[in-house]
This record gives sequence, structure tokens and C-alpha cells, in this order.
Amino acid sequence: MDWNQHLNQYCERTSTAFWSEPLNAISNAAFIIAALFALQIWLKARSNAKNTQITQTNAQDNAALVLIALLAIIGIGSFLFHTFATLWSMLADVIPIAIFMLVYFYLATRRYMGANLLISLGATLLFFGAMAFGPRLVEGIIGPTAGYFPALVAILLFAGLTRSKSQQTSNALLLAGIVFAVSMGFRILDEPICSILPVGTHSLWHILNATVLFILIRAFIRFKTYLDGAES
Repeated sequence: MDWNQHLNQYCERTSTAFWSEPLNAISNAAFIIAALFALQIWLKARSNAKNTQITQTNAQDNAALVLIALLAIIGIGSFLFHTFATLWSMLADVIPIAIFMLVYFYLATRRYMGANLLISLGATLLFFGAMAFGPRLVEGIIGPTAGYFPALVAILLFAGLTRSKSQQTSNALLLAGIVFAVSMGFRILDEPICSILPVGTHSLWHILNATVLFILIRAFIRFKTYLDGAES
């Protein structure tokens, strides 16, 4: 296998040059910015928890920090892919995204649903199966973007399941689902409108996706606070 095999998958790329996808590459800064904002919220929530002596808040564990770190890594991996555009850089792009999806699903099952370790692991394993085989159901309609369809369904599912526990969290997850659907739309449009818009629309996918992940992490950080009736 040639790990340096060149890949040309997006409208903006017209050569093998490092900066052949300038917008797609630079737009990954949105993930780093989102991670910094999420970290600020985590630090503020932790400070508020200490000052008000709220116990067992999300801000006091390391789960949110794992999500924030993964968010930053996603930005780095995607930057590598949209500059080097090789097989190894593609893996640097897609693997952190898949890990974030699985970790967030597991944590959401634990935190939002209150499930025990065994049930959460089992549910996450089922979600992994959905990630592997579910896209085939819609691949003929939305192409390669079908790989993200299970994540959209999961977000909307958790939005519904958390409605009775925390309306704020439910609303945040619903917003994340809506923005993600729009984001997927821009990813789908990248190739079809290439002749009209040579830079494509993939950079908008990056910016909106960073927004989605930020909303998801913020909702996770604030969930316990919402339950305690004191929004951070």
C-alpha cells in the first residue's frame, strides 16, 4: 500500500501542491477556535462549581477535556489531509472524527441517559455497527457524506431522549442536529456545483462542523449544571 498516494477528492484541489486547497485547509482553524472556546467554558464551569460547591458536575471530570482535545485534533488532522492530500493524511482526518463520534456517544449514554458502564458500552458498540453499515442505506442518495448520517440520527435521538430531563440540553442537541444537517448539505454540494463555484463548499462544512462539535461539547459540560437549576 502506498501511503503517499495522492488523493483528489474535493472541488478546490486542482493539483498535488501543498496549498492547492487554501480555503479547505485554512477553514480548519475553526476547529481550533471552537476548542479554545470550549476550553474557556469548561474552565468557567469548573470555577463556578468550586465557588457554589456544586458536586459531581461535568466540569469537574476529564471527559469534557477529552472531547475538547479530540476537537483540536480533528482540526489538525483535517488540515493535514487538505494540504498533503495523501492516504496517510486521509487517515489522520477520518480517524479522530470517528473516535469523537464514538466517545461522545458513549459519554452521552452515560451522562444524559444515566446508563451503567455495561449498557453504555453495548450501546456504543451498536452505534459503531451503525457507523459501519448504516451509511449503505443512504449512500445512493447523499454519496460519501452518508458516513456521517448515523451521527446525525444519534444527535437527534439524544435531543429527544433528553427532553424530559433537561430542556436546555435537548434544545442544544436539536440545534446541533439542524446545523449538522446544513453542514452535510454543503459537503454534498461541493462536487455538483464545482463548475459554478471552483472553490467548492467544503470549507463551509468545516466551519459548520466546528460549530456543531462546539455546541455538543458545551451541552455536555453544562448538563449537570442544568439539572442543578443553575446555568453556567
